[in-house]
Amino acid sequence: MNFYLNVYSKTNFKIDVLVIITFTVFLLVFLLDKRRFIFSKEWELSFYKRILILTLIYLALASTVPFFLDISSFIRVRIAWTVLTIALPILGLVHFVFSKRIIFLFVSISLVFIKFYSEVWEPNFLDVERIRIQSEKIHSPIKIVHISDLQTDDIRDLHLEVREEANRFQPDLILFTGDVMNHSSLYPIVTSYLKEFKSNNGFYFVTGDVDHILRHTDFYSKSGSVLLDRKSKVLRIGKNKIGLIGLGLPDYRNKTLIWSLKREIPEDIYSIMISHYPDSVLHQPNEKVDLILAGHTHGGQVQVPFFGPILTLSRVPRHIAAGGLNTYENTDIIVSRGLGAEGHVAPRIRFGARPHLILLELLPANSAKETVKNGI
Repeated sequence: MNFYLNVYSKTNFKIDVLVIITFTVFLLVFLLDKRRFIFSKEWELSFYKRILILTLIYLALASTVPFFLDISSFIRVRIAWTVLTIALPILGLVHFVFSKRIIFLFVSISLVFIKFYSEVWEPNFLDVERIRIQSEKIHSPIKIVHISDLQTDDIRDLHLEVREEANRFQPDLILFTGDVMNHSSLYPIVTSYLKEFKSNNGFYFVTGDVDHILRHTDFYSKSGSVLLDRKSKVLRIGKNKIGLIGLGLPDYRNKTLIWSLKREIPEDIYSIMISHYPDSVLHQPNEKVDLILAGHTHGGQVQVPFFGPILTLSRVPRHIAAGGLNTYENTDIIVSRGLGAEGHVAPRIRFGARPHLILLELLPANSAKETVKNGI
């Protein structure tokens, strides 16, 4: 039961209502119990055991019902989120009414606040990160906008802010590392949106998990982008030549292809590999690229302080999947947390993993490598 509508809202609403009705029935059965006015430690233990058992039953059913096999992980996450941020606050309020213990009111309000923050506030709170990298192969500054995982259900103020920040940066190049939109019905507004991004030397794109819905015949021309899957390209930008290597979705671990594309880039020019999966850094041949740009992880969408992302759907180290600039075996890698959220029936949430726009500057060797956080 998210705070804004999208094409999956009807399905999501049905799932949420089913969860809430079941919990309501459970609550009514509990209220009709003859011991309902007895508030003891034993009673509380029994009460929360029932909640735990019911939650586990729901999660088990969601993962085994055949109809949901292909999206069972999304179903489990949605049920857990609905239980946590709707059903449990309701039960907590009822418990507060009967027990008069303020702790239950506090917990209920806190859970609702977490829901509001994760669904409304943080997903619209852009993090603009400036990253500067020096290299002896760079002879004059190059500005690059890195965008990933737009994965949107609509075009909101956040997206307009992203475009405004990107165009104000006056980039030489825009690189998009996949996952454009959550549903094909958004095709017209998304292509129109992307068309308004400005760069001096092009807008290059590699495909992500959800990009099978694109009509490849005209998406790229209408959005002003160039598909770079399984291709390499050498560009002249100012006093520089840089090499781009694009990996399609299944190519991130294809060492033979990566080696072949890398061989097409002269050793003396700066090479950038763009890949949806950051795991491509784990499959580098001996002749490594200078920089990898990737997305996919969304920074986990939920990050816990002092731990990082809970789930990344990636094999790279957690600190790399969390987003930003890191180095892995002498290769710089920048992972974008993306701008959107998982689609389908997954809850549209972000917690500790704000939407991420990266403004990258490649500088001559006498400059310093650094990152600067803006937009906070």
